[in-house]
Amino acid sequence: MPESEPLASSGVMMYRFFVIQGVSALLVFGGSKLGLWSVPSLIFLTLFQGGIAVLLTLLVKGPKWWLPLHLVFLPALWTLAHGTLAAGWYGAGFVGLGLVYWNTFQSRVPLYLTHRETLAELDRLVREVAPRSFVDLGCGTGTVLCALAAHHPDIRFVGYEVAPVPWLIGKWKSRALTNCTLHRKSFWNISLSEFDLAYAFLSPVPMPALRQKMIREMRPGTFLVSNTFKMPGMFPCRTCLTEGTMPLYLYRQEGSGHGRMPPVSS
Repeated sequence: MPESEPLASSGVMMYRFFVIQGVSALLVFGGSKLGLWSVPSLIFLTLFQGGIAVLLTLLVKGPKWWLPLHLVFLPALWTLAHGTLAAGWYGAGFVGLGLVYWNTFQSRVPLYLTHRETLAELDRLVREVAPRSFVDLGCGTGTVLCALAAHHPDIRFVGYEVAPVPWLIGKWKSRALTNCTLHRKSFWNISLSEFDLAYAFLSPVPMPALRQKMIREMRPGTFLVSNTFKMPGMFPCRTCLTEGTMPLYLYRQEGSGHGRMPPVSS
């Protein structure tokens, strides 16, 4: 899959989000104009629209993380447009976003959330590969680590995350899992040599560097799974396709100092 396809898919997802917003707004404000329901206030109408958007998202089986966004999207726009928000809230929002996304501008890797279908496919891969250790490179809120660690208590799970808020959420979620550890540290500063299976859900930008890191550090016979984004110059030994989600690319470290490379063109 070309690297432009995941980005195109992200555009489609954004388009679907705003279609749901538009349809729910038409239903709510159109119904109000037709006198189908009374309107105590405009802010009430925006909240009603958010509720309809949530229901539509559930009906079309949209991502669960859309639900709070749909609920507050129009009320937030209304609040900003009417200037009813105290100036201090803008600063607090900026700080909050910084704590969540932290070094996204530098790393060019946003916070992605993993689908349940992808988790199920990862669980099948873990059962098949049977690693002794698993590392999540940029583990976010620990969704992948906690789900897999609960199903595989005999495997050591380790995650690395630099953003404070996602890391804290992950630490809290994994507090009862003795085989799961989350570090607030960049995975670029650690060696992958101690892990049998690595998982990454990054972006197209760091994939060349991740390829070099795998080739340089991972032991022969170990694996790296990349969600959505391919590593340039390497062939995956398997591509796992799950309906409604992006692909998982499984790479195997074939020998000391090299991964599975494409044939040289004549």
